[in-house]
Amino acid sequence: MPKTIHGLKGSCLVIPCSFSFTLHPPTKPNRVVWYQWVSRGYPLVCDPSNANKVIDKFRGKTDLYGNSSGACSLLIRNLEQSHHGEKIYAWIDPENVGWRTFAFYDVTSTIFVDVSAQPPSISISGGEKIGDKIRVTCSASHACPYSKPNITLNGIEGSDQTNGECNEDGQCRITLTRSAVIKAENTTFECSVTHHGGTTVTATKRQSSECVHQKITIEPEIADVTEDVEQNFTCTVHHFCQKENPTITWNYENMQVSEGTKTLSDFDRVAYSTITFLGAKEDHGRKLICSAAFSGGNITASVVLYLQHAMLDVLKTTGLYILTPSLVFLLACVLAVVIICKRQRR
Repeated sequence: MPKTIHGLKGSCLVIPCSFSFTLHPPTKPNRVVWYQWVSRGYPLVCDPSNANKVIDKFRGKTDLYGNSSGACSLLIRNLEQSHHGEKIYAWIDPENVGWRTFAFYDVTSTIFVDVSAQPPSISISGGEKIGDKIRVTCSASHACPYSKPNITLNGIEGSDQTNGECNEDGQCRITLTRSAVIKAENTTFECSVTHHGGTTVTATKRQSSECVHQKITIEPEIADVTEDVEQNFTCTVHHFCQKENPTITWNYENMQVSEGTKTLSDFDRVAYSTITFLGAKEDHGRKLICSAAFSGGNITASVVLYLQHAMLDVLKTTGLYILTPSLVFLLACVLAVVIICKRQRR
């Protein structure tokens, strides 16, 4: 058993104890009695056969813990301030194993009662960028495997795994590990632990994740424009930023621009800007450039402008209207000549 052990006031405490005999084995190895260490006498701390003789401060609060062979652990259900500093020990089969055979009172454990619980610890792995996998671990110490603390984690949803372990000194640790996907630039994780008896302690930790921009595009991709004729171009930016929308600008000023945003999923978002472009003849061969500015940097996309003159289009259209009747007349004449020739041959 540990020489000293700490427990939380109002909670429960398990003092680990085990024994083995090489000589003079006990007649009743399952007969375990706990005593208060004093200079004279044997005040009872726990005796299942004489529960009514247990001293007041421990009466109704103690029991043997564990049923494996060689186990002698003690459970204290409601640890009080009066238990602080108590030195106690276990005696195996006291009716048949005397102090001359083994001086059990030389192997003691001293109880220290803590009035407040230690806050849990939080550790974070991953989640550097939005959309990345993240693992958040919340753990807390306790000294009562009989009634483990309730541990919760807030701030992000995911799949959980809970583990607990105790060492030979009676100090236990419960751990909650949550695996998730980070969805925001700033996330606050809150871990709460409620111990047996109702004492709750909480810890928080913040995680900053980099805002990610996936891609930027301009549509239409083929920039055929006509001089002095308006045409719309839309710049679309896919990103994972919740609290920061990109600032979208064009390299052509003094033109009508409209903007908007869309949410596609929990963390997939779209920002777009539409420019109503009015081309001039000197714009032919130039680039129409869209830029998106984030806190982490800028991204751009561009298309090359191919300008068609409006008058040329008019001439093409007018010429088509002029040529079409002429072609019809010419074809009619040819057809008439062919018919006349055939009749003359007859």
